[in-house]
Amino acid sequence: LSNETIGNPMASPAATVDYIVTGTDLNNCINTDTVEVEVNALPLVTAGNDAEICEGDNTQLGAGGAISYVWSPTDSLTDPNIADPFANPTLTTQYIVTGTDVNLCNNTDTVIITVNPLPAVDAGQDTSMCINDTIQITVAGADTYVWTPIATMSDANIADPLIFNTVTTMYYVTGTDVNLCVNIDSVEISINALPSVTAGNDVQI
Repeated sequence: LSNETIGNPMASPAATVDYIVTGTDLNNCINTDTVEVEVNALPLVTAGNDAEICEGDNTQLGAGGAISYVWSPTDSLTDPNIADPFANPTLTTQYIVTGTDVNLCNNTDTVIITVNPLPAVDAGQDTSMCINDTIQITVAGADTYVWTPIATMSDANIADPLIFNTVTTMYYVTGTDVNLCVNIDSVEISINALPSVTAGNDVQI
């Protein structure tokens, strides 16, 4: 108790306890009464496991252990007042959930959503080639690649395929990094016609 000699002390018991108050009036007559202060356990609020997402993606949070919830920060959540809102942070963010049980007791937990940047996929500068020739194109910035269209290249799943084409074509490459984040770039290969070379007329000497 904060002060056991006043009529309204503050009590902060760690467990349920009966407090007995003894009161004395002006005639020095004494009587007693008791009051029980029940201590309820805090809810075991859980915010779920930490997770990683790619920039621009979202993920669903999931809290448990209580009957109502409030999440913060709220700016990147679909609804901060439900157990399982979707989160789409632009930066790595720690979310805090406060859960309240039937006894109006509350507790908190946290979860960290790590935002991984997209790979800086670079397919190089647009270029040109002569019809019926081949040219090698090269991409960088990720760990694995898939090119399209595949019909006119040596291997669509490497960083530097050979191109053999007869028409100007835009090639698209999808690069994936170690975090399974994906980005796309493109490169245009223009096809130049062969010159119309003439050697003149046949002659006799």
